[in-house]
Amino acid sequence: MTQLDAIVIGGGHNGLTCGAYLARAGKSVLVLEQKPYVGGASVTEEFSPGFRASTYSFIMGHLHPKVIEELELKKHGLEYYPQPNVFNPTEDDGIVFAKDPAKTREQIARFSPSDAENYPKFFQRLQSTIDILRMLQMETPVNPFRKDPVGLWKTGRLAWKLRNAEKEVYNLLHSLSMSAHDYVAQWFEHDLVKAKFMFWATIGGNVGPYSPGTAFYLVTHLVGQLGMSFAKGGMGGVADAIARAGQAHGMQIRCDAWVDEILVENGRATGVRLRGGEELRAARVISNVNAKRTFLDMVPSRHLPEDFVDDIRGYRARGKSFKLLCAVDRLPQYKGFSSEKTGVDYPAYAHICPTPEFLERAFDEAKYGWYSSEPFLSPNVPSHTDPTLAPEGKHVVVMQGGVTPYELKNSDWDREGPNLVRNAFAVMDRFAPGFSDSVIDYRLYTPRDIEADINMPGGNSQHGELTLDQIFFMRPVPRYADYRSPVRNLYQCGASTHPGGAVSAVPGHNAAREILADWRWRA
Repeated sequence: MTQLDAIVIGGGHNGLTCGAYLARAGKSVLVLEQKPYVGGASVTEEFSPGFRASTYSFIMGHLHPKVIEELELKKHGLEYYPQPNVFNPTEDDGIVFAKDPAKTREQIARFSPSDAENYPKFFQRLQSTIDILRMLQMETPVNPFRKDPVGLWKTGRLAWKLRNAEKEVYNLLHSLSMSAHDYVAQWFEHDLVKAKFMFWATIGGNVGPYSPGTAFYLVTHLVGQLGMSFAKGGMGGVADAIARAGQAHGMQIRCDAWVDEILVENGRATGVRLRGGEELRAARVISNVNAKRTFLDMVPSRHLPEDFVDDIRGYRARGKSFKLLCAVDRLPQYKGFSSEKTGVDYPAYAHICPTPEFLERAFDEAKYGWYSSEPFLSPNVPSHTDPTLAPEGKHVVVMQGGVTPYELKNSDWDREGPNLVRNAFAVMDRFAPGFSDSVIDYRLYTPRDIEADINMPGGNSQHGELTLDQIFFMRPVPRYADYRSPVRNLYQCGASTHPGGAVSAVPGHNAAREILADWRWRA
């Protein structure tokens, strides 16, 4: 049997990234994907005849410029365009937040001169936290309690990098401990302005923006360096470009290949067994699959330390967001939108969250096993800029919203899914009258649907909650945050590792770096 240098389990964008970097370094690599096509959560699919959309992820602003450049993704077909404006409507007005700070200040001043004055001060504080997170995301998390020379050297090296970042570290600690509401309310007084920034704290989270620690979600969603950018043809274009980059260096991809077991002999990963019994051998095995699936389902427990298994079982990946893809016969028309007031032709991307209380109340019913009667929404019309996604004269509206628990109390999603859709449409009709009448077809994805389709536990968009006990050297569990595992030659490269979710390609990039470093030092 021919032995490969590396097998990557899971053809999501991080698995493809890791494989592409290994192939680029001259290694023989095979990526195994359970579905008929690669992409994982970074896919474009036809959800209704003639209508295509990014099924799960939808913004590519987090894709790291280093990966785009080093893997030559533009050469391999990646195209994207900026969406420089986000519209936050009220029922009779609205505010556009633009990429241009001066224009945003003008918009804010219409509602609060004081908030407009504080806006640059807020972003100056926020930017210092974003900068340190951008630095940390490219670092391999250290184990601060590792006492051998290598461990001490790695910890000391990181401390040296942070030696002049006292203010930035304190700002980061504030975001880790404060609620999004308190964090934002330090600077702003108007509800619409506060709600705009608090909206970012709801994405991927499980508690409302009045809860401690939610400010960190706000900051992490602004770490991306490409800004509000969308891939031409949908997010499948990102995965396809990475796949082509890897294939250009000899990386192989095999779809419809479900891995049942990671083979371990004498404490070392030696390959995989596919559903059906076929065995494939490799010097390294890298899992892009969530840590819970990898170590609880694929690796027999006898090969893992008991405390490690307990920690993996405790890793929280509860999803509470839904995705709603809509085929419509006309563009949504927000009654609060004025091109004259906002200086924008059409609001193709919006956040519907008029007040902080609106956001917080959306979480209330979910606390007790139910879904929001008035969900917050982020409607995006990608076909406004990219007409390839819909038939001529028609459009695609993609909504991320909340809040929807994984399990319902005394009911199930088969019964309640249509009611959730009605709730979402009612919110849209409130701000964009007639929207529900424009809908030709739709498809709903609850956290349970997401888990079933792409093997993502809990349907959590971050592949695991971004709480203090599940970030940096604690992600996914202590002592194994460096993309390695208790099994020699078995690595992790998915979004349940540092720095987490979003289509950044950073976990795949960082994991490949560590794997290649080990290759240089040991067989």
